[in-house]
Amino acid sequence: MFKKLLALGAVVVVAGAGMVGCSGGAASSGGDKPFKVIAFTQGYGTPVGKSTTDDFVEQAKGLGWDVTLYTNESYDPLNNDVAAAISQGADAVFAAFPDPRQVSPIVRAAKDADIPIFSVDGGVEPNPDFAIDVTTNQQQIADDTVGALDKAMGGLKGKNVMIIGYDPHIGIMTRSHMAEDLLTAAGAKIAGGEIKQILQPGSSQEDSLKFVADYLQANPQGLDGVWVGFDHAALGAVQAINEAGRNDIYVTGVDAIGAAIEQIEKNGPFYATVVQPFDKVLGEVVTAMQAYAKDGTRPSENFVAVDVTLVDRTNAATTTPTDAK
Repeated sequence: MFKKLLALGAVVVVAGAGMVGCSGGAASSGGDKPFKVIAFTQGYGTPVGKSTTDDFVEQAKGLGWDVTLYTNESYDPLNNDVAAAISQGADAVFAAFPDPRQVSPIVRAAKDADIPIFSVDGGVEPNPDFAIDVTTNQQQIADDTVGALDKAMGGLKGKNVMIIGYDPHIGIMTRSHMAEDLLTAAGAKIAGGEIKQILQPGSSQEDSLKFVADYLQANPQGLDGVWVGFDHAALGAVQAINEAGRNDIYVTGVDAIGAAIEQIEKNGPFYATVVQPFDKVLGEVVTAMQAYAKDGTRPSENFVAVDVTLVDRTNAATTTPTDAK
């Protein structure tokens, strides 16, 4: 479904002389050629993954960069395609939401070509494989969302809380396990005994719907809350709770997409989400890439974590969705 995008007219812009990247130390393409970027993401099937990646492509177009974007929900073909593209020549790699555990072929290809990888949300700690990785504060996300469930449910001790995560995304995996630690430390019970795992980003709403519906069918009174690692999946949990006719089970998500904020404003099961300011995250990465395109300057720090904002019933009406255009 999510095939690599090779239609140059759609995602690749070739700039004329005088545009950013046409001169300076970074661009191996030479003084009269544009700064060439290979961009990739495995997360194009989620609203935030798509919007952030598309925003990068649009900004790169405006800067006159030559960008080719590759997307795929499977890392095997994505690694093959991107590594092959790098071997054909590029000045830099842009990675949107990469899993550092699964991109070693891309990392090797970039190192062999001596070109840097600039990453958005590519890990939870400094990684020498990236020239820079700008992400969000995962501990703050876990603290704020678990705190919201605590408030919604009138305490956590003895409550049954389902956790729905997606371990192939290292950020979601990290905050999911942080949430698990916080919940169990507060005396909550993890519904089903372990974190439920989404199969693919594109099927996350359906996966979550099934997790919650099946659990409620087997345990009609055995669920008080659902902590979910990202909003698209959280919407499935909300749907299952609504279809069960329940008004005493609360859900938290992450990302503050429009559909999630709409549900929070209804004062139903969806209780809170989190704004991850990916416009700011992306802005820092693009700024670093501009410096490199100009004269070869690489970032002095290779890891930056930015703060997030909780969205609940008190401020949902005044919050701009992260996927709004």
